[in-house]
Amino acid sequence: MKSINNKMKCQVHGIRKKKCKHSVIVKPIVRRYFFVCPHNITLLETPYIIDANQFINDHGNAVKGFRLFGPSGYTNLFINGVMQGSSLYHICPHTLKLNTTGQIIYKGTPIIIEAIGFKLLKKARFIV
Repeated sequence: MKSINNKMKCQVHGIRKKKCKHSVIVKPIVRRYFFVCPHNITLLETPYIIDANQFINDHGNAVKGFRLFGPSGYTNLFINGVMQGSSLYHICPHTLKLNTTGQIIYKGTPIIIEAIGFKLLKKARFIV
C-alpha cells in the first residue's frame, strides 16, 4: 500500500486544523469459504441449510465454523459468482441458510462466503 503524507491522512479523516503525528492503520482480515453443490438445491418450500463443516477455506481445509466479524466487518455470499442480496440468506457461525426464492441451484454450482473484518493497528496522535 502506497503511503501518503501525514497531513493528507489527517484530512482524509476530517481533521484539518491539527497536525497528525501518526496515521491510523486499518488491517483488513478476509476469510473465504467454498462449497460446491453435490446435488440440485430446490428453494421452493422451506429454507435450505448448509452446515459450515461442508465448506473448505482458502487453503483447501475443512472448516468448523464461519468467522463473523460483527460490527467490525461484513459478509458477502456469492452463488455461481454472483453476489446475493442480504435478504436471500442468513449466515450464523455454523450454518448458511438460503431463504425460499422459488429457484433451483444446480449441482456443481459454487457457493462462496466472503467474511471481511477490520482491525485497528495504530491510533493517530495529534499535536495542537
